[in-house]
Amino acid sequence: MRDNIRITSYQTILLIIAFRIVLAFSYLPAINTPPGNQDNWIMILLSMFYTIILCFPILFLGNKFKDFTLVEYMDLIFGKVFGKIIGLFYSLIFLLFAIIFISIMVEILDSTIFPETPAWVTSSLMIITCIYVSYKGLEAIGRGAEIFVPLILAVIIIIPILGLDVLDFSVFLPILSDSSFKDINSGAIDIGIKFLDILILAMIVPYLDKREDLNKIFMKSLVYSILIIVLMIVVVQAALGIEQAKHANFPFFTFTRLINVFEIVHRIESIYVIIWIISNIGKITGYLFFSTVALSQTLKKKG
Repeated sequence: MRDNIRITSYQTILLIIAFRIVLAFSYLPAINTPPGNQDNWIMILLSMFYTIILCFPILFLGNKFKDFTLVEYMDLIFGKVFGKIIGLFYSLIFLLFAIIFISIMVEILDSTIFPETPAWVTSSLMIITCIYVSYKGLEAIGRGAEIFVPLILAVIIIIPILGLDVLDFSVFLPILSDSSFKDINSGAIDIGIKFLDILILAMIVPYLDKREDLNKIFMKSLVYSILIIVLMIVVVQAALGIEQAKHANFPFFTFTRLINVFEIVHRIESIYVIIWIISNIGKITGYLFFSTVALSQTLKKKG
């Protein structure tokens, strides 16, 4: 069945970018990562170097075993017994992250849009939606990425432009005055370690229409996602202030609520919420899908 399932390099890049920026779109945890000040954008850029180093082993294996997913070549490397244990571990990891993302999504929806709606109702709707999309398969997920991710990225770029009047870039001066070499590097390493979407990429490899593009896909998705996260950090800190941004529950959402263009464009946060919901559904769907793929391959079931 795998021979009939294909996803393009472009679709894969969009998927990894979307998966990468969803958490930033929600909590923007990088704001509180060391050094935790006006130099965090530098730390994020530096994290690309550490991410490449930390992801190299999986990239190497992905290039060596292009016909196999991460779970399948664990069998080849460690044997059937340990391979099954590792495969089950990855399956549970993907499922765990899907559950975490669902809980984050429900928390934000319940606190911002549906405060009177029981959490179980919101959770059920999200789970049913994600399971349905996941059931449609990888090609459907790829086509969805091709349609929605450019829209998501466009909104992320347009919102800061609309909010230029509330941005104070003087908060970033003086550069590197309050940060040590150790803090910036420890923060960059922390961000690099959290690039867990490399595991999704490792699962996608045998489904790629051009498997030789694996390294290009990784580099492009890494660079583009990092630049987007830097943009988010810069506009949030410039709008809210360095300290206030660190204490905001949903920093980028808080920034969008400040935007008021010539007294004409209001409620920009509504657009943000719609795009945010779409991006979260995409990520949850992807992790649910690969959780089932990992489990089926661990148990040696076809599908």
